[in-house]
Amino acid sequence: MKNNFIKNIFVNSSIRYSIIKSSISVFLFIILALSLSISYYVRKAYYDTIRDNLSNQIIKAVENYQNNYKNSSLETNILLDLDDFINSTSAQVQVIDLDGRVLMDTIGVTYEEPIDTQDFKIAILGGLGQWIGKVSYSKSKVMSVSYPIENYNQVIGVLRFTVSLDYANKNITKIIFTFTLAVVIALIFYIIIIGLVTEKIIQPIKTLTNIAKKMALGDLGVRCKNLPNNEVGALGDTLNYMADEISKKDQLKNNFISTVSHELRTPLTSIKGWAITLQYDEFDNPAILNGLKIIEGETERLAVMVEELLDFSKFISQKVTLNFEKIDIKDINEYIVNYIKPREDRENFEFIINDISEDIVLNIDFNRIKQVLVNVLDNAIKFLKENGKITVKYLIDRNKNIICLEITDNGMGIPSEELSRVKEKFFKGKSSKSKNGLGLSISDEIMKLHGGELLIDSIYGEWTKVTLVLPMDK
Repeated sequence: MKNNFIKNIFVNSSIRYSIIKSSISVFLFIILALSLSISYYVRKAYYDTIRDNLSNQIIKAVENYQNNYKNSSLETNILLDLDDFINSTSAQVQVIDLDGRVLMDTIGVTYEEPIDTQDFKIAILGGLGQWIGKVSYSKSKVMSVSYPIENYNQVIGVLRFTVSLDYANKNITKIIFTFTLAVVIALIFYIIIIGLVTEKIIQPIKTLTNIAKKMALGDLGVRCKNLPNNEVGALGDTLNYMADEISKKDQLKNNFISTVSHELRTPLTSIKGWAITLQYDEFDNPAILNGLKIIEGETERLAVMVEELLDFSKFISQKVTLNFEKIDIKDINEYIVNYIKPREDRENFEFIINDISEDIVLNIDFNRIKQVLVNVLDNAIKFLKENGKITVKYLIDRNKNIICLEITDNGMGIPSEELSRVKEKFFKGKSSKSKNGLGLSISDEIMKLHGGELLIDSIYGEWTKVTLVLPMDK
């Protein structure tokens, strides 16, 4: 469950991912700005504290020196007493003359070149100078503070205090690391919280999506319920309204089909009857007799269409009742043989069926199953190529308690773009041999009412296989 939660958060195409991505971007931008600011101000605070301490110490040391050693030269005083400089600080102490030569260094560093840093330049002009940089005798940066030594208001040298910034930089690094760790933890919690919050937003949308899919598949009875009182709820109300309107129009359509089909039945029967009756009269004109045969054939075709429309109307309005009875699979096998064999030589195709010797009983409406078989077999024959072949075989699965009847032909096949739609109501393929698109739809409904399936597989230009799956009687 936890893995699914994390996976759902980071699905690239989801709204949740877009929300989290945007909010994390803003979060990281703010944190980055805070990190830079904190890093700058922490570093500045540490360095300012060190500078202020050194400044106070160096000013006090210079003042003590100037009060005690006014009448002697700087070089002489350095040789006599360094305590005022050394005892006033723990920093490295340097005394520098005006030319930048180091007269004294408490850690014994020797300098080949005169001191020329910014702090020294400011100090010889009478100011308090500061400098941060690298020196040859330290791996880390150092801070130097320089202050002028005066005698009778005249600068005679420079006192310089220098400390390593290694300890300060380590403390600064620790603070920044601690802050970064806190940010990472906060980011993890933020992602979890934003994921939970967005779940409340996304879940109603997922519900609407599932309902819309069901409506698209024809389940117009499903409705959107318990949605929040916001834009998502308004969308749900719109879907409900749309389903209501479609249901009303669908009902009108079904009523119209049912009424028209019933109304057409009687006149078609009369037309067909008179066309057959008139053919027994003696006509000198063969064209009249031929015309009557055409009228009979077309009337029969229209009658079949009307029956299909009536069946369709019954299935749609759920008024179909099945008359179940115990039927042996051998009876179905015999029906298939009797239906196909007479047409085999007449229509020039090869028919192969494997006999089934097992005693298998099915609880079915035999007439409706015959309707399915006729529809599937007629389609197989209709779309056969010259010298085609139709194969029928049985597959028994005792574990699932089902029997599969496979009807395969080597006809023209079904284009891949049409294969997923051939069982849709009123879908008519591009082939000129395709009919009104109700036969397979009705057959599929019949199989579902039996607790079975009608499966279709095909490769265009090569073959088509229709599998009828039926549960066996226990």
